[in-house]
Amino acid sequence: MNMDKLKGLLVLCAVLLSTAVFSQTKMSAAEASTFKANVDKQAQKITSITADFEASKYVSVIKNPSKNSGIFKLKGKKLLWKYNAPQQNAMLFDQDKLYMRDDKGKKSTIDLNKNRRFRQLQHLMTETNTGNVLDEKNFSIAYLKHTNGKSALLTPKNKDMARFIKEVVLTFPNNEYTVSEIKIVEKSNDYTVFKLKNKKFNTSISDSEFKL
Repeated sequence: MNMDKLKGLLVLCAVLLSTAVFSQTKMSAAEASTFKANVDKQAQKITSITADFEASKYVSVIKNPSKNSGIFKLKGKKLLWKYNAPQQNAMLFDQDKLYMRDDKGKKSTIDLNKNRRFRQLQHLMTETNTGNVLDEKNFSIAYLKHTNGKSALLTPKNKDMARFIKEVVLTFPNNEYTVSEIKIVEKSNDYTVFKLKNKKFNTSISDSEFKL
């Protein structure tokens, strides 16, 4: 076999493998209803979440994604994203305020009542991790199933959110009803993927842990 034929065969194998791994199909109405009910049922049991996370930001004009990792904590209306690497910064949503700290230790505060974009982000990240985001009043939702689990593709109905976010993809592993991956696609088609690992539910979290 000459090299050109060998390369062609390898390319074909790669395409077939990719299709087999990533193929997904739409759930039936009954499957989607059952899945949503299980997600809602699980969400009702959750009072707090802690997890490690990895975030990858993909920008069309940059070859390689930027990567960050850290700790995620959620309790009621308090939501903390604390980045530990490669830079140490943090975001804390608490009621109607967003508190931020950059890698140099400088802190700032944003009033969410005056900033729709960050208010939408707070809603999205809080509701996503409690399961309540599967609300068709705010999103058009397509439910998909694939080899490794299930996904919900959310398209914002809210015009304010749709100005910034094109779609959100939530991934649930097989036999689990809490989110393991969140993909947020912006209007520009740049996107960020958050992968949650080592999730712990309903552990005791002191309010003092929600600080910058």
